[in-house]
Amino acid sequence: MKKVNAVLDHLLTHPIYAKLRQQECFRLLKEALPPPLRRGILFMYVKNRTLFFALKHPAFKMEFDYKLSLIKNLLTTLPPLKEACDGHEIRQVKAFVSKFAPSPAPVKETEPFYRERAHPDFALKVEDPKLVEAFRAIQRTIATNRAANRNR
Repeated sequence: MKKVNAVLDHLLTHPIYAKLRQQECFRLLKEALPPPLRRGILFMYVKNRTLFFALKHPAFKMEFDYKLSLIKNLLTTLPPLKEACDGHEIRQVKAFVSKFAPSPAPVKETEPFYRERAHPDFALKVEDPKLVEAFRAIQRTIATNRAANRNR
């Protein structure tokens, strides 16, 4: 009885499944890249013997251009990658910033919530009636804030 890997390898050799072989090449190449480059890739495709990388942001493109020789070396030196990408005859590697980059999620405006830590039962040691009234207003505010905290 054949193993599953042998059956899958046999199926992937047929020309019908060329796209699957191409996707396997892209997956292996993406895994071989450093994590900062890996995060910036949206998708890859091959056209006219050129491997194109669609990137999320211009900063990723700058870093990609800086490490272009690394990517070319990976394609020619790593045995699993060389074997998977052999049928595509990749001669050049190029990158561009895609206009289809996912937009960041909208930021929800939230109101900060703080629990009232003060207690309204402090002693009033003032004699001026205006100050006494101001402190009593502060005590009422603290009491209402603490009651609102219990309801949340």
